[in-house]
Amino acid sequence: MPRIPGYELHTCFGGSLLTSVYSGRSRAGDVPCAVKVLNRDWQDDATAVKLLQREARACLAVRHPHIVKLLDAHVTRSPYFLVMELLGGESLRRRLRRDYRLQLADALWITRQTAEALAALHRAGFVHGDVKPDNIRVAGDGRAILLDLGFAHRLGENAQLLEQGYVLGTVNYLAPELCAPEPEDDFASDVFSLGVTLFEMLTGQMPYPAGSIEQTFRRHESDPPADLRQHAVVPLPSGLPRLVEKLLARRQEDRPRAAAVVQQLIGMEIAAIGGRRTA
Repeated sequence: MPRIPGYELHTCFGGSLLTSVYSGRSRAGDVPCAVKVLNRDWQDDATAVKLLQREARACLAVRHPHIVKLLDAHVTRSPYFLVMELLGGESLRRRLRRDYRLQLADALWITRQTAEALAALHRAGFVHGDVKPDNIRVAGDGRAILLDLGFAHRLGENAQLLEQGYVLGTVNYLAPELCAPEPEDDFASDVFSLGVTLFEMLTGQMPYPAGSIEQTFRRHESDPPADLRQHAVVPLPSGLPRLVEKLLARRQEDRPRAAAVVQQLIGMEIAAIGGRRTA
């Protein structure tokens, strides 16, 4: 268990190659929190430190009810760590593992709130970079909270890393432009990842067949995604298949902006909630 000044760490409940996330409590205010710590083997790695610094910068720049709140940051010297609000509920990934797919109203509710978070990030000039069910928390009151801004960055900041062959994000959710031989990202890359997540919530499946990293890159770059209408098991609002098709468009310019996605989803969401109550 790492020693973090000012905080008592309890249980590790997540993380990645670079970081570990612990439940904890501040010693000063006795406030429960989540502490994201750069793993010991990466404390001297400039790229790993830079990613954590970018995450702190994005969280501080964008305060939004659907983005996890940053409480404290220590990113200028070792030990490097971030302190976040400790959220209840469960990850969308865990819920999908249990329920396989979601009710239409729930899927639209989560997608709309996540799109609101992305719109706020994009307005501030940031790309999230890793939108997927693992990084969306469904709180006890049903709110969707976008987590893990570890790949958050401003446009162009990842150019050198991408040129060096780094895969920044999660392969099955990567937009076609990030799978190209000369990858480049855009705000629209987040919109594509949101489309994959919505497809998965509605069908329990991915819009592209599973495969190796190379196969996945090739499919995302050149193949059309599966047709939502052929995989959904519940009646869909008339405009939803077309919206998902636009979210998963191969060209960035054919995808709607996150703010426009919010507006399109609101009407569908209200209709779905009304239909559920009638049923």
